[in-house]
Parts: sequence; C-alpha cells; structure tokens
Amino acid sequence: MVGDNACKFLRLYLENNSHYMNVLIASDKFKGSLSQEQVNSILAEVISEVKPEANIRITALSDGGDGFLNTVGGTLSNAELRTLKVSDPLFRKREAAFLFDLATSRAYIEFARASGMELLNEEQRNPFETSSVGVGQMIERAVHIGAKEIYVGLGGSATNDGGMGIAHAVGFRFMDKDGIALKPCGKNLEKVVEIIPPSLNPISKVKIFAVNDVNNPLYGVHGAAYVYAGQKGANASEIKVLDHGLRHFAEQVSKMTGYDYAGLPGSGAAGGAAFGLKSFLEAQYIKGIDFMLKITGLRPLLVDRYFDLVITGEGSIDDQTLSGKLVAGLGRLAADSGIPVIAFCGVSSLTRVPPSAMGLKTVVSISNPEKDLDYNLKHAEVLLREKAYAFFSTYNFKN
Repeated sequence: MVGDNACKFLRLYLENNSHYMNVLIASDKFKGSLSQEQVNSILAEVISEVKPEANIRITALSDGGDGFLNTVGGTLSNAELRTLKVSDPLFRKREAAFLFDLATSRAYIEFARASGMELLNEEQRNPFETSSVGVGQMIERAVHIGAKEIYVGLGGSATNDGGMGIAHAVGFRFMDKDGIALKPCGKNLEKVVEIIPPSLNPISKVKIFAVNDVNNPLYGVHGAAYVYAGQKGANASEIKVLDHGLRHFAEQVSKMTGYDYAGLPGSGAAGGAAFGLKSFLEAQYIKGIDFMLKITGLRPLLVDRYFDLVITGEGSIDDQTLSGKLVAGLGRLAADSGIPVIAFCGVSSLTRVPPSAMGLKTVVSISNPEKDLDYNLKHAEVLLREKAYAFFSTYNFKN
C-alpha cells in the first residue's frame, strides 16, 4: 500500500529529528461543534506555543466512518474521485463520489456520502424509511469501471435496513407474502418472505471489504437497532420493531445463503449494512482503525516508538469508544509501545471501563458543566483551546 512509502519518508524525517520531541496529533471530529481539521489544528497550535521545539505530525484518521474518503485520498497519489447520481437515504437523487485507484484497481466508498445521517435534517431522520441503496449504487458503478477490490467505510449511517438497500441496488429482490417486491428500507425487513438473487452477479468476482468501527451483532440488546436506531430518529417502540425486523431478515437471508452472520461481531455496523455486505457480497470485515493505521503508514512508527506523545480525541468518550473506535484503537497500539496518549473530548461518560483500557493516560473533557449543551457546542473552539493550554502548560513532556 501507499502507506509503506509514506512510512519510509516519515521514519527518515523522525530519525533526523530524534533529538526533538515527536508528537502525533490524530483526533476525530467533535460532532456538532468542531471538524477533525479544527480539532487537530487547535491542538497543534497549543503544543507549538507551550513546546515550540516539538516536531508535530498531524494525521487525519478515520475509524471507517465520516472522513474515511478524505483520509484514504490523502495517501493515494493515483486515486481519482468518481461522481455519480445515487439515491440518498430517502430515495431522492443526489450526487455522491467515491475514490478509484487506477494503479491498483481498488475503489474506496464512504457509506455516509450516499446514506449518511448528515444528509438529512432532524425531522427527516427515520430508520423505518431510510435505505442503503445509494451505497449499493456506488458499489455497482465501481465494479462497472473495473474495480477488483472495494473498501466500504461504514459509519455515520442514517439507516437500519440490514443492507437490504445495498443488495437491492446490485440486483437482489425481496418479496412479501403476496409476491410483491418490497421497497428496501427498515420498515419492510419483517415483511420479507422470499429473496430472489440476480441471474448474473459480476460482483461475485470482486473482493469487498467492510471497514468497520463497531463490534455489535446484527440484532439483540447490543445490536444495530437497540444501540444506534435511537440516534437515527427511532423511538422506543420503533426500535423494538426494527430489532424484530432485523432478526426476521437474518432468518430469511440464512435460508437463502445457508450462512448466518447475524451474531458476528461487527454485523450491526451502519444499521446492519455490514451484515448485508457479508451475506450478499461475501465481504470481509476489517477494523477501521487498523486499516487506517496501515494505509497511512503509522502502525510501524507507533510500534517502533518513533513518537514520544500521541494526542487524540472525539466528541464523546464513553464505554462504546472501546468497541473499535479511533480513540481506542490508536490509544491501545501506542500504549502497547509505551507511548503516552492524551485524549480530549467534549464529554467523558465512562462508567464500566477505565481510560487505561483504551490505552489512554489521561482524558480531558472540555465542556463546562455549569453550562448547557447548546453553550458548550457553540463555544467548543474556545473551550478546547483553553483546556488544552491549561493541561499542556503543566504537563511533564519527559514522561
């Protein structure tokens, strides 16, 4: 991968500057307040002020969710954006783009670009009605232009359709008890009684990889509906219906394929789209952060302890962060090599696991507990700068 070359150049640079402190800054976005670029830039500015002799490396990382395409694109010199008309989560037409690497015949698709929650306003978010069909349309186009491998970055989804939409886009049909083809969306999962595969399936010759940031199964109390559908607009009774639908859908898929991937860790990613990718397109699951650390060339540098300090973060650090998220993946790898990791966040609500379980030396929450959420979101930039400056002004950089 291109990450191998990037690693060589960065390794040489760090070796030539080994007498300085080498700091890696790689945060996720603070959802609803600060972009990934803003967070990384603020942290870099603060470090430069309090430790001007430090060598700072800013790297855009993604765990497979939002920002996946930008991170991958920054590492590939031969990749081109390919734009096409797709269906958004509510079946409205919009333009979306994916990356195609001419040198390797690899395509990279970000789920959220076609079927993401950010494409809908709050009133439009309804996992009963939303579909992953747009992602399937991008997969189909990638195959058409010659992709031999396709990496789908899962995350930021507005859907809970078990990948029904993706499968529909590549030719599968889902029939109800009256033999009528169903619209591929969450509310119709429980109505499927027959699945008709396409007569020709050119995608069967293409390797599909689901770049996945969670460990959830498809259904159950830890599944896609119960854990994530509430964030996508479903109420308690709707979540129960969606979970039942995913369970029923998995049974029907198993009848057709002879395989049951519903309980596989990661199958609940992107509203069960990971399950659909594996069941219908034989996708392999890849941990998002592991994939990113490889393609950016950071993994061997962390393993060999070329950095003296790692700074990361995300909007909310909670018990779910442990399940494959950027912060936990980066933190554990760095900590295993003895590199201290500092994580900044809007809110920290860890209850069952300590920060050390994610490789974190310290978690710094920037929110003002005396102010409401709206205030903290609007003032996130100032709060992050102030908290970071206060923390690093007294931080012992030698440890």
